Amino acid sequence: MKKWIVGSLIVWIFAVPAIADLTPWADIWLNSAYHSTNGERNTFNSFLTRSEGRFGVRLADAIPGFAIDPYVAYYLVNSQDQNYWNNNLAVGPGVRILPFLGYQSTSWANEWLPDIKIFSEALTLTTLNDQATADRDKVKLTDSRFGIDLWHEWNLKDIDYKVPWAEIWGNASYRQTNFFAEANNFPGNQFRTYLVYLQTKFGVHMTGGIRPYLATYLTTCGASKSWLNNLYYGVGLRMEPFREQKDSPEIMKKFKMFIEVLGVAWLKENEGRPSNDIRFGVDLTFGR
Repeated sequence: MKKWIVGSLIVWIFAVPAIADLTPWADIWLNSAYHSTNGERNTFNSFLTRSEGRFGVRLADAIPGFAIDPYVAYYLVNSQDQNYWNNNLAVGPGVRILPFLGYQSTSWANEWLPDIKIFSEALTLTTLNDQATADRDKVKLTDSRFGIDLWHEWNLKDIDYKVPWAEIWGNASYRQTNFFAEANNFPGNQFRTYLVYLQTKFGVHMTGGIRPYLATYLTTCGASKSWLNNLYYGVGLRMEPFREQKDSPEIMKKFKMFIEVLGVAWLKENEGRPSNDIRFGVDLTFGR
């Protein structure tokens, strides 16, 4: 927490010249889908909603080509499943910098550089269900984390139908607790390690906003727990009815209906977990 406070003070010192020129922004992701297994058990068969968002201001012209964004973040998980780890909300302040915002890309291979974000957050967790079990498991209710984040799309804005499309989301961070439960027996009763997410989609364009794709969802961590070390891989099909409509609301441009059939590879412990998952639902991003 002390590191977070010092880092925030440094950012605000640099930002003072720009404090009079604030630009609001929002970065939202929502995914609500039915999962056959969710990697937990073969009888999961439930809807699961995941969402994260950041609402902040951009401190304009603090440093040319270098953005500073203080914000408030939330991370929501909600499900028909009653367990607390599928029903919780984390909220807290954060700050991010975009060090390559002024970079002029020359091709598809480097056009993602301006989207790199370095961030730090301090979060507080609220369990939305199964509080008695969360108390018994001694779930940590605070976390501080810092790392790097990237979201980028290829050929999904000014679409060339003859060329494939792709998406990538990557997030690598060091986390103090990751809201771990003491009942999970982490070494030394602490988390304090890295956690990496890397998700990719690669597909082709069809008429009517229909886009089949290949997908991978990688999670890897310094802690050897199955749910933190796995690779989902498979095929998907999505329809985006509003992306190419010029008069559709901006918040609906990246609304998707999708279905995915995935295999699961467990990279460390397995514990008899499922080897596949089928999911279908809706996905929405805004401000990314």
